[in-house]
Parts: sequence; C-alpha cells; structure tokens
Amino acid sequence: MNSQNIHVDIAVIGASLGGVLAAWRACQTPNLRVALVAEYDWLGGQMTAQGVPPDEHHLIEHGGASASYLQFRQTIRDHYLADKNFIDNTEMTEGTNPGDGWVSRLCFEPKLAAAYFETMLAPLVARGQLQLLRLQSIVSVTRDERLITTVVVRDNKNTQTAIAARYFCDATDTGDLLKHARLPYRLGKESRHEFNELDAPLDANTLDQQPVTMVMAVKKSNALQNSPMPPGYAEWREYVVPHYGFAQFSTYMPGEGLGKAVSLPLFGEGQTLDWWRYRRIVSGRNWLTVKVEVSLINWAQNDYAIAPLLDGDVAEADVVDRAKNLSACFLYWLQHDAPHPNSANKGYPYLQLEIEALGTTDGFAQQVYVRESRRIVGLTTLTATDIVHHGGQLTAFNHPQSVGVAWYNMDIHPTCVSGHGVNAKVRPFTLPLGVFVARDCDNLIPACKNISVTHLVNAATRVHPIEWLIGEVAAMLASYAIANNISLANIAFSDEHVRALQALLVAAGIPIQWDDQLIAKLQLNN
Repeated sequence: MNSQNIHVDIAVIGASLGGVLAAWRACQTPNLRVALVAEYDWLGGQMTAQGVPPDEHHLIEHGGASASYLQFRQTIRDHYLADKNFIDNTEMTEGTNPGDGWVSRLCFEPKLAAAYFETMLAPLVARGQLQLLRLQSIVSVTRDERLITTVVVRDNKNTQTAIAARYFCDATDTGDLLKHARLPYRLGKESRHEFNELDAPLDANTLDQQPVTMVMAVKKSNALQNSPMPPGYAEWREYVVPHYGFAQFSTYMPGEGLGKAVSLPLFGEGQTLDWWRYRRIVSGRNWLTVKVEVSLINWAQNDYAIAPLLDGDVAEADVVDRAKNLSACFLYWLQHDAPHPNSANKGYPYLQLEIEALGTTDGFAQQVYVRESRRIVGLTTLTATDIVHHGGQLTAFNHPQSVGVAWYNMDIHPTCVSGHGVNAKVRPFTLPLGVFVARDCDNLIPACKNISVTHLVNAATRVHPIEWLIGEVAAMLASYAIANNISLANIAFSDEHVRALQALLVAAGIPIQWDDQLIAKLQLNN
C-alpha cells in the first residue's frame, strides 16, 4: 500500500456543497494552505453528485443568500441565455428557469454546477494553494484530547494519505469526521423536554431520521425499451406508507400533519403543480430545436424510510443499495402501472433513464441524497422555538452573534421510525456563531449539514443556499482563528472578536442580518 503525508492549515474533509465553498473561501486568504478531500467524481454534493436542484425560499434572488451564491445562479443563467438555441418560455416560476421546474426558480442540469466548481477551484490547485484529493474516504482519525491531529484517507487505488492540519472542516454530508473522531454528536430526534420544541417527540430516538433518496434522471424518450422488472417490485407496488394510508407508488404525498395526504397529477399544464415538472431540468419548450425533456426524480415515492442511513442496524452501503432499488422499482411502476387520468390505461413506457444527466452510466446519482447528518454539540444549539413562525406579522430572528442568514420551511419527510413528517413555516432567521463551535473539540468546524441545530431545525438549514453559506462561514472562522492566533471558543466569548469576524463576513458578501425592507417583501409574499 502506498502512503503519503501532507500538512496544511485547513483540511476540508468532504467535497459537499459546503465543502467546496469552504475550500474556495479559505483560499481567498493568501498564504493559507488548504486540502479538500472528495469522495465522488463530481464536487458539490447535493447540487451535483446527489442530483438535487436547488431548494430555496421563493425570494432568494432578492436577498437572504451570500453574494457568491447569487453570482453562481447568474452564471448558470448566463450559460443558457448565451445559447442561441435556448428560448426563455418559463411559465412555472418567475425569471429565466432553464428546466422550468417549480421546486426552484433555477432548475438546471447538474453537470453545469459540477463544471462551475471545477473552474472555480482550478486556479487554486494550479498555484499550489489547494490540494484536491479525489475519490477518497476516511480511514481513521487521530485525536490528542481536544485536538484532531491527523485524518487518514484512502483513494480508490489503495493509496493512503495522512493529513495534518491546524483546523479540520467536517464537510461530509453525514458528519463522518465527527464519528471517526469519536466526538459527541446529535442524530435523529431529540426529546421534547431537551429543547422545549413542541413538534419534538416525548422520547429521543437517534434512529428516527429523515429518509434518503436515490435520485434518478428520467427522460421522455422516443425509443421505447422494455426494462426487466427489478427485484422486490411486487412488494413495493403493494407497500402502504405507514401512518398515512396511501400506496408508496401512487400520485400521493404526505400533507401537513400526520395521516394527511395530497395528490398531484403526474403531468400537468400551465401553472398546475404536477410531479413531472417538479424537478424538471430540461424543458422541451425552452429550446428552438426541441430537446428531450428530463426530470430528476426525487419525489415522495422514492424516499427510502425503511431503515435509517446512519448508525442503524443496516450498513450505510446496504441502505444506499436499497434506496437505489426502490427508485428502480418506482420507475418500473411509472412505465407499466401508473394510472392515466380518465382512462383505464396504465403506464408511460416512454419514460426512460437518461444516462448522461448525472455523470453515471446508469442514470442514477453518484451519491444518495442525504437530508440529515450527524450534528455537532456546539456552544449554542439553534432550536425550532427560535425559528418557527406562528402567524401574524413576520419578524426575523436576528441573533447578536449572527454569522449568516437563513430562511426555508421546516421540511421533514416522514421519518424512519415514527413516520412523522412536518412542513412548518419558519421566520427568517440567523445562524449564531456558537452553532459552528464544537463543545468538545478545539479545531473541528462543521461545514455542511452538521452545525449545532436540532433535528427539526436541520430540516430548515439543510438546503442549498444555507449549506453554501455554512461552508463559507466555516472557512472564514478558521481563517480568522489562524490570523489572530485565538481559539474558536475565545472568539465566541469575545464581543470584540465577534464584531471583527462579522465585519469580515459582511465585506465578503455574506449577509448576517435580515433587512427590514426585505422582511416587508417576504411578509407580502408569505
């Protein structure tokens, strides 16, 4: 086995969306040496390897995101608008929306984001400031009491690299570094009494996690293929979603409240909300020379909630395999058994896997979509009590130690044990510095879905613009600690240092407070 050692200032473990931004932002500080460890072919996690178009609040372009995120969105739009074959016939949302999906005002092909991140990081690699280690996974972590000293990773050619760093950013989608470092973490549902959250259960349960989904790219094809029935199809076809009473393979999805359901048509027109256009990334009507339509299937019907991904009795790899099998079975149902409205016909055989959209040979995503991570135990824990909107005048939760803004519904898919889902409105809120500072480790900083929040709040902070911002903040916190030779905790305990860090964040285009004028706009559109 080959082995090597590297020493850097900041090691970002995991090339999730937050991880990519942490590495890029850290390199904006001259002379800092940075390493980024990537597990999958595509950099960017949920935006790319997981195949999930941006989930974001509906006024994202008016505020509530970092400048670099808004620039990314503009660059993607400019790419399409520069294509003479592209014509903007967007009807589902406001603004140019290439796929004209309704989950976001910017549904687009994930390969463009993957290319964007490669272009963004390439100059940093070229000048030697950033070391990019591809197709790597964690082997072991060494700790000296409150300090992580070394993270050992191994690539697909069995070469091991021991990484020593002053600060380590856990940018894995699962909080994998936390577990390997044997640090305390939260996972699944906390009990109601721990944080006084009304939607929390009476008893905590680490296994009651959000489901995962293996996203697949599906096209409306002219060349029909009779795919074989996947194993387990008969069982999934008859499976009824616990606590809700509708078939997993149906046009239904969980509604607001346990046991309630909502049905959407598979295909619709105009402003009708339908399944096909939910996460569509290629819209035929947006091209002069009509392209084959492609949609990314990340629907309620292929959420895998039989076993939790993390720390359960079923190995993570097996959960991923089962989630992929569920998606394959759902596609077979769409092709053969899905009902037609006002007709006895069944199935849409022209729906076929699109094998180029996700950078794989089979049309499935490179990585399973992870909604919930292991989360650090921080100096501060953000709870649902802080962010839930109870109606009436919309007011923001502006924390005095804010390091970033966030706003997204508390969106919990029916979980793996209780089946309890939530889609509660929240008010615009901010991320306190303390959610980035681990209670039990002095040089680990969360940079993905693993900040110090409860299970309920994780449902509101797991989405694209917030994870993007989390990565940037994590890097700037590490950079500030290095520049000032001060511990993370001592930054949080010093009003002077907090204000200095906040000034740097604002100068970098990271908003840290909600503006009253934007709040007024949100109130009108909420």
